[in-house]
Amino acid sequence: MKVYIDMLSESLIDQYKLYLETFMVDLWSDHGFIEFRTGFALRSDHKLRDFVIKVEAREAINDVERRAVIAAVFVEIEDAIDAAIADEVVAAN
Repeated sequence: MKVYIDMLSESLIDQYKLYLETFMVDLWSDHGFIEFRTGFALRSDHKLRDFVIKVEAREAINDVERRAVIAAVFVEIEDAIDAAIADEVVAAN
């Protein structure tokens, strides 16, 4: 799964290379949950935005389910980046 997470991370970094200064995703498991600890900073403000997305481990039992969960998490991360960029554009105007 690490290879899949790295591939999605690289894709996201490439997609937002004009906007992102820093990007990280760290994977943890804790008390029946899989945690995606995520952080990013925009080039425009250098402010680190970090958050944790938790998924129950039983929702990702086999490889197909794990990939689906990871893909959904990356959609949430992409939404957070889009929102941060939009907020910066509004603040600049």
